Amino acid sequence: MSVRLPFVASFPTLALLGCALFSGSVVFSGIVFFSGSLAFSGSLAAQEVAKKPVTAEPEQAPAAKPLPPAYPGKDLLSPFRNPTDAYAPPDEIYRLLRVMQMIAEAQNAPKHFDTRGCEVIEDKRWQSARGELMQQKVEAGYLAQIMRLNRNPIDRATAFYGAFFVGNIDHVFELISHIPGEPERRTRERAFPRAIEFLRTHLKKRFGDLTDEQKKEIKASMPEVGSPAAKARGLLRDPRDDDHLHQLSLVPFFQLLEVDDALDQAQAAWFLKEVFSIRSDLALLWLEPALPRLHQLLLSPSKQVREQVIGLFQGVGPATLRPVPKVDEELVTWAKEATKTLFPPIRNVNDTIVQMNPSPERDAIATAGVAALQTSSIGDPFAGARNDGSRFRGFRVARVPDELKQLAIPVEAIVTTVNGVNVTDAATLLATVREQLGIKSQPRRLFVEYVLNGELRAIEYRLL
Repeated sequence: MSVRLPFVASFPTLALLGCALFSGSVVFSGIVFFSGSLAFSGSLAAQEVAKKPVTAEPEQAPAAKPLPPAYPGKDLLSPFRNPTDAYAPPDEIYRLLRVMQMIAEAQNAPKHFDTRGCEVIEDKRWQSARGELMQQKVEAGYLAQIMRLNRNPIDRATAFYGAFFVGNIDHVFELISHIPGEPERRTRERAFPRAIEFLRTHLKKRFGDLTDEQKKEIKASMPEVGSPAAKARGLLRDPRDDDHLHQLSLVPFFQLLEVDDALDQAQAAWFLKEVFSIRSDLALLWLEPALPRLHQLLLSPSKQVREQVIGLFQGVGPATLRPVPKVDEELVTWAKEATKTLFPPIRNVNDTIVQMNPSPERDAIATAGVAALQTSSIGDPFAGARNDGSRFRGFRVARVPDELKQLAIPVEAIVTTVNGVNVTDAATLLATVREQLGIKSQPRRLFVEYVLNGELRAIEYRLL
């Protein structure tokens, strides 16, 4: 069931083609957006028509301790653009889109979403205009230029409306990433729910969902693996059935979390929450750099922001996650518990890099390591020869206690250096580690070389 939240600011009526566009409210997966007056839920079931818009004034978040942005690189997709050009839209395509848009955004317009994830209005005029539009070619590049450059907000709003009728799915995904940078909130609020419905239809699709003919067509269009063209595109292998067909850049949506307006923060958190509910692997790919900002927003004075950020953490958390604490001071600890499975504090990246975040787990490893080396209980000094005949000395690891297995040092490894400093026994190993950790740098790194089965190997520890 949808829950109405006071989640949008009120706006004056906007004239489009001489017709009034009403600022009716839409309930969409628990968030109220301006997009006509029909209430939508995440299941696409039509809900009761809203009688009048919810009009909450945007809240200004108070000044908080500045944090480094999760994704600092700004471009034309970042919030908010300042379009200044007079950029003429295509006449016939825009005529048809504006007819469709006018009907779609009128109050009480009956609508649903089709199998392609596009909004469909149950109106003969709208359907006739869409039929004509489908005979045209809606160019994603042209719409992108209007979104980025056109100073006319009505033209930009129509470009966002028309984005979902572009034929190429990947091009629609690229246009969706333009939404956070749009300076008009009303346009963003209309585009967000439409984008989520489109993503629900396409974001989970995999290569294995295609027919054999479609697979052949895609493979034929790809450069040969190993060729310069393939390397330039980052293609290292042929597609597999479990590969996702489409990817979405979430950087602009994370950047929207950084703005000062609480309403923008809440809507960005809502969008990310919905995306991660569709594809949880995208949380693993994108979320971690933004965790400090999300932890900060958990303590926002805005109820809307807190609710959406809490919902995001609930969505990415494990099934065993405890209920949301009622005391605000416990929210950040709870949120860290929610993401601990996704982002464990001690992370073996690939058996050559171990990332160690501040945590009780890291402290426990340090305590166990110090105790083991102080007593030399896990190994002994060793001298020998590598397979190439060169001689070496070091500290042989005879056993690895359970508390230290996350360090990924194998039994019978002979540790020879730490950050280039020679190691000969447990005492020098402990002293060297302590000395290197005392060097002020961020992140602190320990580059450990060891010999195993006569071969030189290495592992890097990154202490964040």
